[in-house]
Amino acid sequence: FQVLGSSGKLYTCYSSCHFCTCPAFGFTVLQKSESLLCKHILAVYLSRAMGACQELKVSEEQLTSILLAEEEDEG
Repeated sequence: FQVLGSSGKLYTCYSSCHFCTCPAFGFTVLQKSESLLCKHILAVYLSRAMGACQELKVSEEQLTSILLAEEEDEG
């Protein structure tokens, strides 16, 4: 899932493995173990429960472009 953060940045959340690309997830969940999830993963779970997700089909090439663009933003 892609979730629009409050800063306007898109974060990718992998609900199947409970992971988000946001800095808060990396710090509070992975490094400090102070939380089980970030607000983006919570938004995914809530929107799925409410049936409010917008599903878009993407090809493997499009998915690769999305993931590579995120790496470029981080690096």
